[in-house]
Amino acid sequence: MKKKLHTKFIISMILSAIFLWSFIGSKGELVENLSVPIGIGIDIVKNTKQDELYRLPIALYVSDPSGNTTTSTVIVGEANTLGGTRENRQVKNNKRYLLGLEKVYVISEEYARDGVRELIDILVHNPQINDKAFMTICKGKSEDILKYKVEGYANSTEFIEGMIKNSNYFNFFAPQYTMMDLVVRIDAEGRNIVLPYLEIKDDGLKITGIALFNDQKMVAKLDMNEAKILNLLRENKVQGMLTIQKSPKEYINYYAKSKRKVKCYKEGEKFKFIIDLNLKGTIASNELYKNFNKDPKVLKEFTNEMESSIKKQCENFLSVAKCEYKVDFLDLGRVAVAKYGRETGVDWNKAICESDIEVNVKVKVDTEGRGEY
Repeated sequence: MKKKLHTKFIISMILSAIFLWSFIGSKGELVENLSVPIGIGIDIVKNTKQDELYRLPIALYVSDPSGNTTTSTVIVGEANTLGGTRENRQVKNNKRYLLGLEKVYVISEEYARDGVRELIDILVHNPQINDKAFMTICKGKSEDILKYKVEGYANSTEFIEGMIKNSNYFNFFAPQYTMMDLVVRIDAEGRNIVLPYLEIKDDGLKITGIALFNDQKMVAKLDMNEAKILNLLRENKVQGMLTIQKSPKEYINYYAKSKRKVKCYKEGEKFKFIIDLNLKGTIASNELYKNFNKDPKVLKEFTNEMESSIKKQCENFLSVAKCEYKVDFLDLGRVAVAKYGRETGVDWNKAICESDIEVNVKVKVDTEGRGEY
């Protein structure tokens, strides 16, 4: 009996050792001997002797030799290929990189307009990178974003991660801006990419809109007002603030969660889409309607006016955006593909721009706050 237990113990120890080696192996290292990437940027410099020069800045956590203090630094790799930036970057660093903890990928607008497929390819081929890190586009150089100092944070990437993660509480932003989301959408029929757009302003680093893509290339940047309506029309189960304002002192704020349903019909060679938006939320502030909490007629007046206001904003946005951007920015092609089949040869960007898009809005007030005083 004792011999059997002894044998089982030895076998379990061997299996445990194999298990640990498979995860750690020769990669095990003291933290003070490692550089931990937390943010990766990509810039492109044109009109050089090599025609194009890639610059990939990486924001790193670096521990001092004692292991007691962790600081942040940015190292830049330069080469005429993306892979070449890695070896160029390593000669500037005395530590080995530990990948897998990246928080954010920051892509410069100039690179994004050239196309992001090359970046996606090199990231996908590396099994160690974090495919749940957020992707974002920035104005100017990504290096400037990664080096920007935000008070209370070791590096700006920590602030950017929180900013994007929590953006879905307002302005109807979706929580789907990770690298994996980008990989899924880039080759999906009837879908296009949208990503948060960052800028450094006088009041700090902030999201200033949305970058709109056609296939792998950025084609336009929408400001926050346009981005809010785009998100409302494009996303399902998102939330944000909607306002009716008639003067500086007369306004009402409605904080709502949305549900989006899309119906698709084919009329001859053209498609017709009906977007039903159901909004349910609370009154955040009311400086417009009298007796709002007491008179059902006032509540009805508000819902009618808010429905008309949202519908008008959506229709105005669609009439301009369809002609200006010529891209299926609402992923309506995805709905048509699901109904009429894939690989039919339809150019969904062209088809959607020529389609009739109808928007219906239904507003419901869930709660009216604490009441009047």
